[in-house]
Amino acid sequence: MRAQKPLKDFSTFPTWFVSLTSPAVFVELISYLRTVSRDFFSIQFLRKFKFLRTPIVHVDNPLDEKVRFNPRRIADYLGFVNFWIRPLGLLVTTLGRKKAAPHLIDFYYCLKKSYKNAADIYRFRFSTTNRPHYKRRIYFAGVHMLDPHYLCVPSLHITIVCLTYSFMRKVFEDEGYESALTEMWNKELYDGAVNIAETVLYVKQHSVNCIPAALYMTAKLFPGLFTDGDALGFLDSMFKAQTDIQPGDRQEIIQYMKGLFVQFQQESAACQDWKEPVKKWLINYEKRADNSKYGRPE
Repeated sequence: MRAQKPLKDFSTFPTWFVSLTSPAVFVELISYLRTVSRDFFSIQFLRKFKFLRTPIVHVDNPLDEKVRFNPRRIADYLGFVNFWIRPLGLLVTTLGRKKAAPHLIDFYYCLKKSYKNAADIYRFRFSTTNRPHYKRRIYFAGVHMLDPHYLCVPSLHITIVCLTYSFMRKVFEDEGYESALTEMWNKELYDGAVNIAETVLYVKQHSVNCIPAALYMTAKLFPGLFTDGDALGFLDSMFKAQTDIQPGDRQEIIQYMKGLFVQFQQESAACQDWKEPVKKWLINYEKRADNSKYGRPE
């Protein structure tokens, strides 16, 4: 019988238990973690200590200032790890260890694929934003210590949350979950993904430029899960429930992000590699930034 409870009430423990005790799942987990170490943490610290000389592009945009810094949202930002671990625990709890294991393997593979492809862009140009020097909350000190903040475009935060809700949506459908449950869980996952996407701007870990680049990457890597329509709909959902952003400012932010996403998609039609439009954009933004505080949007 399916568990009749919201997703937030499921434990993350089943995910870790199966990941560590099932040989096939464990192998894929280790492969994913190795990729994160090599393609996320290592390359940042190698650049920080100047073992790498890859240029760093500041991708701030004046529109970022229309989303005021809100340090209280840092817990939501850091919650994105449990955001994808908990749904896997739901699968273990409701499907059983044996039936859930292949889904865990598939998801770890998708995560690994995301990090590898993003790293191809990072190694071409690192990207960063101006983070407030805010240390009054211990969370910020930890983030600043562990994250040199050179991997902004595309945002893996955004890719991972969108991958999570779209991956689970497909699993619920394939496994024949009850419609009432899937409706509840899909809404919870979607709303959580939107909340985290908003949070990357509130805590100034990303710019409005980072989000459409991530949605574009997600649509290119996982077209069977996440479509162009999903990406544009996701952007339309952002900041709808927020009262601290003026309606006109919200509209300007959303339209800018949608425009950049469409630009990437249109330019990709003439490219052999989907990454080329993002690399081209980074070069153009780097040139237009000149010595000013911000780059200039396309």
